[in-house]
Amino acid sequence: MSIQRQYAEFAVGLSFDDLPVEVVDHAKKLLVDIIANAIGGYAWMESGEVVLEATERLNRDNDGATVLATGERMAPEWATFANGTMAHSLDYDNHHAKGVIHAGSSVVTSALAAAEENAASGRDLLTAIVVGYEISTRLAMACNPFSSHEMGFHPTGTCGVFGATALVSKLRGASVEEIENALGINGSQASGSMQYDLNGAWNKRSHPGFATHSAFIAATLASEGFLGSAEVIEGEDGFLRGYSLRPKMERATEGLGESWETLEVAIKPFPLCRYTHMTIDQLVGLANEENLDPASVESIHIELPTYGVNLVGSPIEQKRNPTSAVEAQFSAPFAAALALTHRAAGMDLFRSVVDARVPDEMRRLMSLTTVESASDLDALHPELWPGRATLIAAGKEHTRYGEHIKGEKENPMSWDEVAAKLTELSPKHGHAARQSVVDVARNLENRTVDDLLQRLRG
Repeated sequence: MSIQRQYAEFAVGLSFDDLPVEVVDHAKKLLVDIIANAIGGYAWMESGEVVLEATERLNRDNDGATVLATGERMAPEWATFANGTMAHSLDYDNHHAKGVIHAGSSVVTSALAAAEENAASGRDLLTAIVVGYEISTRLAMACNPFSSHEMGFHPTGTCGVFGATALVSKLRGASVEEIENALGINGSQASGSMQYDLNGAWNKRSHPGFATHSAFIAATLASEGFLGSAEVIEGEDGFLRGYSLRPKMERATEGLGESWETLEVAIKPFPLCRYTHMTIDQLVGLANEENLDPASVESIHIELPTYGVNLVGSPIEQKRNPTSAVEAQFSAPFAAALALTHRAAGMDLFRSVVDARVPDEMRRLMSLTTVESASDLDALHPELWPGRATLIAAGKEHTRYGEHIKGEKENPMSWDEVAAKLTELSPKHGHAARQSVVDVARNLENRTVDDLLQRLRG
């Protein structure tokens, strides 16, 4: 049986009653996290208004689904394009380590749009969200993600489209054959070039938006009988061979319906690249424990898995001198300096530092920071995202090592912390609207999608 057929059967067959309690609770947190990020991507990033204005020009419908940041209504494929793009704009959206994928920005936003379109129940919405995460994350793991990166592809975009397609089709009541065809169609819409890294371009932010928009196109074509490719994932010219140098095809379906990758999706506590989070955790903790004066710091040495060094530590001079919000998000020296000088790394702090002139003390600390790989860390990665930080201050050496970052299932975010993140990312929304989203989400199996979103509209 082809992989896409197995995905289609899983999507149609999964019901809310099949989901363990812990999967349901975590899916609710992931839902609130993506709503927060979609609002925050508009509120905090310069690309937000550009995305919205362009989408308003392209949209030809004033009904269907809600743009989370503004409350306006659009055709589902355009509302989810705007929401998906803005949800990934901060690089603060939830993340699956083993697949190195931000699946939530495509999964949750497409599920919300399709659920609104079809007046779905809260139970149906949660089930669809799990379908999307289970497919997207497994496909990313099958890409053997770093070998996909080596080819210049971003799994958040390339794999996200398949999970979104399956769940949109499910919420529309599609048959197994229709979902199979829709997935086959999206073998020709999977995209996500990593060339954005050259100049800090905004393309990366749009990858989930394009994925969700493509999901609606494919689901609609398939519902009208359009024939999609067979064996689109494992075929000789299929997705995995086209998007990965060393695919691990067995991972695409391993444990599907039996183990839950949704539980492996981590909620990010800081609005910087996930490879900087261990450093932030370690240095904030060290600064608080030792009451370190940043002026006493003589050197900072950060060790990460090789891929992390390539992303946030090289070329080192560029990483020591970020010139934009994107460059700061992907800079280990910036993360270290922020942690030591402010003992925090929240959204408001991040933007205030980036938007103003970076303080001289932070610049000094960035100039003292070195970043390199370590074989013992590579051996654990990507199943774990370990890190080591060694700091010399006032002649004394301090070393911190860790394997589990805040937000992962071994060190999870509480509901209070998820609610606080929504507050942080929605400065123009009132307390009542925020509280309503959290309260309804926590009891979503007994509520409707309209209940969840009504306070965000208008």
